[in-house]
Amino acid sequence: MTEVTLNTLFDALREWRDAGWIRSIDLAFVEFLQQAGETRSEVLLAALCASHEAGRGHTSIDINALQNEPESALNLPPENRYSPSCETPSELFRQFGTDVEAALTQSHCVDVDGKGNQPLVLSGGKLYLRRYWQYEAFIESDLQTRMSDRPVTNDELLKSTLAKLFDKPDGDKTEEINWQRLACANTVRNRFSVITGGPGTGKTYTVARLLTALQHQTLFLGLPPLRVSLAAPTGKAAARLTESIESELNRLRGDAKLATLKDALDVIKPEGKTLHRLLGVKPNSRAFKHHADNPLRTNVVIVDEASMIDIEMMTALLKATPKNARLVLIGDKDQLASVEAGAVLGNLCEGADEGHYHTETAQWLQQVADTPEFPGDLIDESGEQRLQHVVKFRKSYRFKGPIADLANAINQQNNTATKQELEKAKNADKDYPVSLYEISSLDDPAFEALIRRSLTLHVRNDADKTTDANNINDIAQEALQNLSNFQILTALREGPWGVKAVNQKVGDILGVNANTWYEGRPVMVTKNDYGLKLNNGDIGLTFKDPEHGYLRVAFPDQTNKSENKGVRWVLPSRLTHIETVYAMTVHKSQGSEFKHTVMVLPDHDSPVLSKELLYTGITRAKEQLSLVGTKLFSQGGKGV
Repeated sequence: MTEVTLNTLFDALREWRDAGWIRSIDLAFVEFLQQAGETRSEVLLAALCASHEAGRGHTSIDINALQNEPESALNLPPENRYSPSCETPSELFRQFGTDVEAALTQSHCVDVDGKGNQPLVLSGGKLYLRRYWQYEAFIESDLQTRMSDRPVTNDELLKSTLAKLFDKPDGDKTEEINWQRLACANTVRNRFSVITGGPGTGKTYTVARLLTALQHQTLFLGLPPLRVSLAAPTGKAAARLTESIESELNRLRGDAKLATLKDALDVIKPEGKTLHRLLGVKPNSRAFKHHADNPLRTNVVIVDEASMIDIEMMTALLKATPKNARLVLIGDKDQLASVEAGAVLGNLCEGADEGHYHTETAQWLQQVADTPEFPGDLIDESGEQRLQHVVKFRKSYRFKGPIADLANAINQQNNTATKQELEKAKNADKDYPVSLYEISSLDDPAFEALIRRSLTLHVRNDADKTTDANNINDIAQEALQNLSNFQILTALREGPWGVKAVNQKVGDILGVNANTWYEGRPVMVTKNDYGLKLNNGDIGLTFKDPEHGYLRVAFPDQTNKSENKGVRWVLPSRLTHIETVYAMTVHKSQGSEFKHTVMVLPDHDSPVLSKELLYTGITRAKEQLSLVGTKLFSQGGKGV
């Protein structure tokens, strides 16, 4: 390719960068390849796209999709950033990328068999940055090893234990598969397993019983109690996991029918940690203290909210987890994947809706879990090995009613049912759990009324109560808990319906500048701060010191509840990566639930509005859901 042609390509790519279509690092990567001697425009353009996709959370780019539908494959131009000076992806591929796959196979920068050290890998019609290809190859190999090795179990003991832990209430004569009981049996049987299900299906309810069954197996053999590690991607999710398991364990300990399991119940001491804390993060490094050469000292690792785990974190987790330990991933496969590259849980659970269980797997589970016969449509002798380790919960015990009906209709991509649910909400009275606010902009009086009705500057039960040094921790803890009563979620970060605009508008309604420090300001940490022991996603609330009058920010602290009553104080001047959080993106809300969730949707069709995003946002609502947008509901929910 001539130097003139390459200059034309790079001029176009710089226009993309300047318009915010791609990152500077994407362009720098392509410039690096050019300096390494790559002159094929097809290779350079495809490499840029692979880097761009990694920034969007994808580990690879499909070459056929890239060649035939580049705008859709790349989501370019991005939301609210159309630029008339930029050539479209289709235009660039017509000029510079006529036969991409052939050019890639001939490039010295591309590895086509995975055995070299080139920066790009072409495999299965997809182009990877080598790092992500290595992650995928390692995960596949490691999980295959774990799935091929089973721990020793006492099946009869397990069967009797599960019968006690999942005893039917008196008078319950239903004959249906108890998927929670099956999940316990499957997890005890295997070194690697996945439990997936939507909200209210009893995932943490099951974990408490799983831990009891595992400890009972071990103590029965006269062995020391199992060392158990509980983790989640965020601090809030880890705290919820701990509290949910502890609550369920207390119920089990108080059940006289479980007296024979008392020893197993008493040795369980749940303490959830963030994945970063579990693995031992090294400050200013991507490496962890625990790895293949220094694994965790544990027998069981259970990770909740696993949909948020990206491919790099999954690799680190597998390296740090001993091969002879049990690893259990728990989460909702239908939620949004991680912001970073790799949809680990979604990929592991692909096909789980249809079961694909081998007859041997189904018969063992039926026998040990003492459950009815599997339906024939869940049996598949050619089902993949990974699906023998996955149990999907198929019944919701808590998440029911109009909010659940709308979420399920969207998740199933049932447009008719979605329109019906929206129509019900449109015509319902004010006490209906789902409400619609069709507004032209955030300046609409209806939006202001919604905010004033639902949100106050000080989220305290008794705002008139005088604070002093003796009660400030109690008041702060109460206010932090109250933050989960109401939360605004947005699909976008930028634009008139994005999180920044909504936070600014809410501040205006409350009479404060949302971007400055003031008493009552809620903030979210946006980058891990290992010095302060704060994680990305942690939420705090600003208070005035009752003795000295300066501002301090209270964060939940699970590490020393007896001394500080679960509150850690940080000066605002030490918080360098935070943002006001009256509103947060749906991505940031994962792992949390709110009594009243307000979901603000953009005023136009957007590639961001996937069923996963809508489902995730709606399922954050426990009691009340308010959908806010313009022209989204007037035609029966076209925008939803």
